Amino acid sequence: MSPFDLAIDAAALAWILYRQRRVRRVRLRLSARPPIVLLLVGLVQFVHFTDTHSLGGSVTGVTIASCIVAASLFGAARGTTMRLISISKGVAQQAGWVTMALWAASVGAHFALSAFVDARHGPLDVLAASLLLYLAVSLGAQNVVVQRRAIALLRRGGADSGRQVFDVRSWEGPAS
Repeated sequence: MSPFDLAIDAAALAWILYRQRRVRRVRLRLSARPPIVLLLVGLVQFVHFTDTHSLGGSVTGVTIASCIVAASLFGAARGTTMRLISISKGVAQQAGWVTMALWAASVGAHFALSAFVDARHGPLDVLAASLLLYLAVSLGAQNVVVQRRAIALLRRGGADSGRQVFDVRSWEGPAS
């Protein structure tokens, strides 16, 4: 991993954590832009890394499993801990300290695989090279859970459900 790639990873993680703590409206139409951008950049990093390093089947399998299974599970768990706030035009979200602790545990779990990678004589940088993939899947899973919880809250009347918010974005008024 180059220092530039590490800087991109650190900046992406810092940006995600910053946005988690901010109060933001929940989009009722799922927006996958941030996870897709992270996924595309992560794929470029990971493919470049695999072009220059030999991983072996077991290291590749564990890395991909971490990026799919562990990231999805942690993302779904974090989605259930996000604070949902009823606002006049829909629902807002904000991460609490439990959510932030789950972010730390999630990234830590990904890097904890270094013992397995080392035992298989694989390059330890593979976990850093796959971090953006891991973050993209994890953030995407979290967003799906938060969006479903927000829609359920609106249907229960927990927010201003008198408006036709199911046809528009949660922060906009009804279509004219």
